[in-house]
Amino acid sequence: MRYALVLLLLLLSPAPARAADIGGFTLSSRAAPVSVLLHTDLLPVPAEPQGEVHLSYTQTELGSGPIGRSLASSLWPGAAVGTGLPQLLGFAYPVQANAAHPGGPADESKSGMRATAGAAKAESYAGAKQEVPFLLTADGLSSTSVSAASGSEARSSAVTSAQTISLLAGLVVMSGVKFESVAVSDGSKGSGTSTFSVAEFTVLGQKFPVKSPAAPPDGLLKALEPLGITLAWPTSATKVEGTGATSSSRGLTLTVDVLALRNKLGLGGILDGVVAPLLPKELVPLLNPLRKMVVIVGDTEAVANASASVPLTPPDAPAPQVPLVPPPPDAGGSAPSPGTPPVAGVVPPKTVTPVASARAKPRSLLDFPGVPALLVLAGLGVAGAAAFGMKSFGTFLLGGAPCPSGHPTGVPDLRNG
Repeated sequence: MRYALVLLLLLLSPAPARAADIGGFTLSSRAAPVSVLLHTDLLPVPAEPQGEVHLSYTQTELGSGPIGRSLASSLWPGAAVGTGLPQLLGFAYPVQANAAHPGGPADESKSGMRATAGAAKAESYAGAKQEVPFLLTADGLSSTSVSAASGSEARSSAVTSAQTISLLAGLVVMSGVKFESVAVSDGSKGSGTSTFSVAEFTVLGQKFPVKSPAAPPDGLLKALEPLGITLAWPTSATKVEGTGATSSSRGLTLTVDVLALRNKLGLGGILDGVVAPLLPKELVPLLNPLRKMVVIVGDTEAVANASASVPLTPPDAPAPQVPLVPPPPDAGGSAPSPGTPPVAGVVPPKTVTPVASARAKPRSLLDFPGVPALLVLAGLGVAGAAAFGMKSFGTFLLGGAPCPSGHPTGVPDLRNG
């Protein structure tokens, strides 16, 4: 009896609510473990910075249509050069892997780079050891960007990680770096998360463990100051607007004053006092190629926006009928006029729709299918007038006047021999 009661309650309990299927959606994600921005006076470029490079860069886009695109590059020079090079020089930037849907290719792989794109998912990955002499060396550097849509939600994610990042020939070393941003939309609301973590800093051989992600370790900023390096701690946030969400994290930003660092290392006197006098004036600016260098460690962004699908009404579904209540009939029994408003409490008579008889009606002689009778009569009249005119013209040509001798005129009857 107990089990029967439990079974009965389970059968009578309502089914759990299921999220509505999504309709249109727009997704994007991008991730850059390390970005280097160069400020120099050698390039006559009016914008700041004059040069940029992103290591192990990934990016994806996915939208209803469906349209998908993914990009992976171990050394990405920015959109201005990476996508604008074909228009300027006639060939594409070689250090990249691209995938697109529906145009293709569906996937592409190169050394340390992979990109795939389909109707429901776009994904890209980049990871390899990176080294720029005297500036930067990175081990275990990788990033992944994914944009995917299912029946119930649209999701974007961007993840970057690095085992160690060494700057300026080992003067500054970071280890255990990871950034992640996720954005989700189910068509009715948006949500997301953005997190980051750094295990340890090492400056001039001195270690600074990171105990809390909320603030830099004690003494780290003072240790960087003699090198002409300023540090901005990472920030992460999620912004929700309607059914969409944007999650982003701006990574560790180290700004290096190259001129101040050169003087701190004792290179200013050698370059300016010894080397510069030996060079022509045109080549002296080459001794100071950089004015400032900005290194951003960990930069991720994920965007998701979707709308709920709207069920379509079948075209043959009848429109809902609203019963009309006509006014009561008057004393004379006359029917209500079409424009008379209904009166509550009175049931209207049923409307009888005339049905065409299945028996075909007899057709008249002038009832030609598809041709008006007036047009038929006009055609017959024109034909009769033309026949009469031709007969009169023939009589005129073949002797319609009487013969003075009394003989018959016209064309002889050849049938009478």
